[in-house]
Amino acid sequence: MSTGWEQLHQEVFAEDAWTRVQRLAWQLTQRRVGYDPDDVDAYEAGLHTREASEERMRVWLPASRLLALALWRAAREADVLVDEIPVNRALWWLGGARGGDLYTEPLPPWSNGVVGDWGRVEQRQHQLEDAARDVVAWNVTDDIAERRPLRDSDNSVPEPPLLLGTRCRTLAAGPFRDGLPPRWKAAVSFARRHTSEAIAALRAELWHPDADLLHAATALHPTLVAGPDLDAPPLPAGFTEPIWIQRSVHIEHVHATILSVLRHHRDARGLRPDFPFGIALRSASIALSDALPAAQELERLWARREGTVGEWERAHIPRALREHLVALEELISATCQLVFEVTAGADEPY
Repeated sequence: MSTGWEQLHQEVFAEDAWTRVQRLAWQLTQRRVGYDPDDVDAYEAGLHTREASEERMRVWLPASRLLALALWRAAREADVLVDEIPVNRALWWLGGARGGDLYTEPLPPWSNGVVGDWGRVEQRQHQLEDAARDVVAWNVTDDIAERRPLRDSDNSVPEPPLLLGTRCRTLAAGPFRDGLPPRWKAAVSFARRHTSEAIAALRAELWHPDADLLHAATALHPTLVAGPDLDAPPLPAGFTEPIWIQRSVHIEHVHATILSVLRHHRDARGLRPDFPFGIALRSASIALSDALPAAQELERLWARREGTVGEWERAHIPRALREHLVALEELISATCQLVFEVTAGADEPY
């Protein structure tokens, strides 16, 4: 086992490479088959049938495990994080030039979650290999179709390879199924609606902030109005405006500040979920939390970056995630407006 390679995963992601790549491979597989356990509408529409569930257990779960093995092999041989391996590199081990080495030792442990073992997978190699290759092909093709209308005018700049981590960030910021809005849209819309309603009701004097709420709003205001910190992480030479990684980290910072204020003022009437300010702030916190996994991953990957800022951003921050971050920035601006109107009416500073 490549101990240095495994240690790197522990340092960057606080988990071993095999555990991580299994989860990422299953994300690719779920999107391919149109299944997500969080897609409540699909259950209500009767899309998750018993037959579909049986097929997932019989074919797609073990195929996902086979795909994870191929990606694990590819990343281990290249000595890179599993997130940084191109998705199509798995094809080398799935019937490609390295197919004969797929089951050589060392093999990662067959962990819980899928009935069987590596021997049983090898016996079904042709069927499961076809399914695993199909997952790769579908995700690569889908990514090309999404990016084609927005491709750069300068065709001399090569497109970055589709990295496993980047593809999974696209899926996490995208829809549950084709034709649906992004999965984060409902939470952001809910928060924006309650923020707008709280502002309108405040202007109509339908509610009034008490001293505790004013203390909370005043504590929030500096963070909401500040914008991304150009030193977190430090702005690279040649740049004067926040870059994507700083905008992403700012989402983390705002979320942490809101939680801190909610904890500190947990007994304040105005911050309860049945009060206009409270529901607006709490729903904003929930919406912001959807971006935290990607933001935290990107912060760790940025610390190990190579190449220019533009090259790194193109390879690691997909369009779907950028749209999510922009929507959250707009939500922060709306929350800032609410906080400003609350504090602007105070008779004394808090």
